[in-house]
Amino acid sequence: MPIRCLAFWLLAALAPTAVAEPSASQGRQLYTSYCARCHGVNMVNTGASFDLRSFPKDQRERFERSVTQGLRAMPAWGTTFQPDELQALWLYVSSGGGS
Repeated sequence: MPIRCLAFWLLAALAPTAVAEPSASQGRQLYTSYCARCHGVNMVNTGASFDLRSFPKDQRERFERSVTQGLRAMPAWGTTFQPDELQALWLYVSSGGGS
């Protein structure tokens, strides 16, 4: 019995772990850490920057370009975000702030 148990734990440790799909919930966490300072807590804008709740839902590429390259007062975040993190941010922003 102990050998079977050891074999089970060894196989479990070596098995590839599942990678979570990007989600609006993950995007909300990233937004809170990186974006809320300028764009408002929970995307409730104070008028100091672009209101992301009005960002066109069909313009994901524009969103990603604005985040990575910057636009007007928006700083360029460059490679700060991995592709899955950018997707998660987009999921949150395109949800209008609901996750």
